[in-house]
Amino acid sequence: MNEILQQYWQAYLWSDGYHITGVAMTLWLLVASIGIGFVLAVPLAVARVSPNPLIRGPVWFYTYVFRGTPLYIQLLVFYTGIYSIESVRAQPLLDAFFREGINCTLLAFALNTCAYTVEIFAGAIRATPYGE
Repeated sequence: MNEILQQYWQAYLWSDGYHITGVAMTLWLLVASIGIGFVLAVPLAVARVSPNPLIRGPVWFYTYVFRGTPLYIQLLVFYTGIYSIESVRAQPLLDAFFREGINCTLLAFALNTCAYTVEIFAGAIRATPYGE
């Protein structure tokens, strides 16, 4: 196995400037979705532990939906469901964004990662004693 990897490792990370292999694409999606999800999760976690129900409620609903539905369903909704809406296709920016599968994939992964990270951070905030 090591001989095969040593001989063909470049094929797993191949890129011609436009197309990249599955390993490189997977790593890119991983880093991008974790980065975007983390940036979005910090303020949402603070909102999640807010005493105001008007702030806490929508964040709870978001995490409830994204943590409660399978990621595959979320991918289908973002890629096929949203693009089938006429008003989305009528807007040039939204049309260009949702036409590309990689954009929909990154959006679904980032929002899913964000939902789980929000609950992790909110739990950490709740567990920290006041004044700490």
